[in-house]
Amino acid sequence: MKDPRGAVRLVEVGPRDGLQNIRDHVPTSLKIELIRKLHRTGLRAIELTSVVSPRAVPQLADCRDVLRNDGIRHLLDQPLRLPVLVPNLKGLEVAIEHGAQEVAVFVSASEGFSRANINCSVRQGIERARAVAHRAAQHGLAVRGYVSCIFADPFDGPTSPSAVLHCVRELLDMGCYEVSLGDTLGTGAPDTVRSLVTYLVDSHVPVDRLAGHFHDTYGRAVANVWEAYRCGLRVFDSSIGGLGGCPFAPGAEGNVATEDLVYMFHSEGIETGVNILHLLRTGVWISQALSRPYATRAGRALALKHKLLPPAVHTTVQPVIHPTTKWSPVGKASNYDRLLVYRSGSNLKVVLNRPKKGNALTPNMIVDLVNLIEKCNKEPSISRIIMSAKGRFFCMGVDSPGPKSPLDQLTRLFKVIEHSPKTTIACINGPAFGAGVGLALSCDIRLSVKTAAFTVDQVGLSGGFESKPADHPVTAAELKSLGVIAEVADDVDELQDCLNKLLMRLRTSPSTASRISARLIRLIWAHIGRDGREAGVDQVNEFRSESNEMRVAIGCAQ
Repeated sequence: MKDPRGAVRLVEVGPRDGLQNIRDHVPTSLKIELIRKLHRTGLRAIELTSVVSPRAVPQLADCRDVLRNDGIRHLLDQPLRLPVLVPNLKGLEVAIEHGAQEVAVFVSASEGFSRANINCSVRQGIERARAVAHRAAQHGLAVRGYVSCIFADPFDGPTSPSAVLHCVRELLDMGCYEVSLGDTLGTGAPDTVRSLVTYLVDSHVPVDRLAGHFHDTYGRAVANVWEAYRCGLRVFDSSIGGLGGCPFAPGAEGNVATEDLVYMFHSEGIETGVNILHLLRTGVWISQALSRPYATRAGRALALKHKLLPPAVHTTVQPVIHPTTKWSPVGKASNYDRLLVYRSGSNLKVVLNRPKKGNALTPNMIVDLVNLIEKCNKEPSISRIIMSAKGRFFCMGVDSPGPKSPLDQLTRLFKVIEHSPKTTIACINGPAFGAGVGLALSCDIRLSVKTAAFTVDQVGLSGGFESKPADHPVTAAELKSLGVIAEVADDVDELQDCLNKLLMRLRTSPSTASRISARLIRLIWAHIGRDGREAGVDQVNEFRSESNEMRVAIGCAQ
């Protein structure tokens, strides 16, 4: 049975987006033959190439040769959608000169990717696109728009839905007949797709002017397309054989495979106009021509079923190499008393530097920590603060030479960390005592080596200590079983790996998520064992309502 909601239109981006990230030179003749084979499958929208700087994207340096080919010019005269991606007016002139009937313009919803991709701010990128769209309209060309990084930016982290809405409105206002929403990093999930599309539609963006462009980095692209279809989208970008990626988006994998989408929609009785068998033959052909495994999901299974691939073909699984975080010193060491400060993108790491004294806090260190964290709390370019230490110990309390304990300053330090608008992480490299335990518990997330022991020298600290004598150490494993510590590593090297992986995950998650969890945990601890349980439940329910509103506002980015 045909789906009553209607057929879909697939925009094949393999010849441009699929090939641009391949390092080995792809002959122009192969690109032209790919376009011809894709057309024979029944596809009626194929992105031909991009007129970009050969230095920026060497693989597309032959764009003029592709466009002037007689076979391609014949296709340009037919009632097809064959957009050419152009970044500026110079590129537009080349497209017009070679007979293009449609061009595509693009903007990024985030500043970091915009500067890495086209070396300008989002505002400047919109103005460039507007100039191209207006000139194209004067020449009678149709204009399609792209918005990149709709969920996350490889440099800045999560993208706000309002930033996506701003770009979509600008592209529609400048004359784009539709706007393709690009999940450049592939971090989207069905719930975030629904959240964003709902937000855009509720903001009066016509759903029939939107298209979906999903990357398959985390294997969710097909599910995201289906969810977008359920939300009302009927146009989707895809790439033959799942080819693709972006040279300016580290870690981004290929586009959703055209074969997988055609199979999914046809299985649901939804028409695409594409001959699946011809498509499979094209996918196998281009994969073999590029010496790449044919790694689509449904496509590969169907190709084996139809004997388009030999059953003995095996693909080599490459080992996963986890990225490392590169830290650069911030300022001079003399700026702070016994503190080392490092920066990596939107991450700031503070390292206690009194290893011979067990990294015990001095009054000056406490003051410096308060001032530093308060400064970071006001800095919008910082999203996460990591607390760590040098040597064998994390922090063995307070080292105060005078008779008066700096309790007031210490309490202020804990509150500044606890109520920080940033995500705070304690990277615990060894034992903690007294104030060192308080420093760790003040953070939103805690990572620890397994040899770390936590000892309090006063009653009143919760988090797993209230059932222990004041001088009885609690192990990292015990605290992990209580949910107080997130990860326990075998040694310091593994602890650093845990931190790297966590920071990579947090780059594609809203910083509010960690703070929501931290506040809920503090509410639970505050009411355990007291007559105020009912009040605590009320506060938790109230906060759940608040967090749900926040979830909608931030688009539930994963």
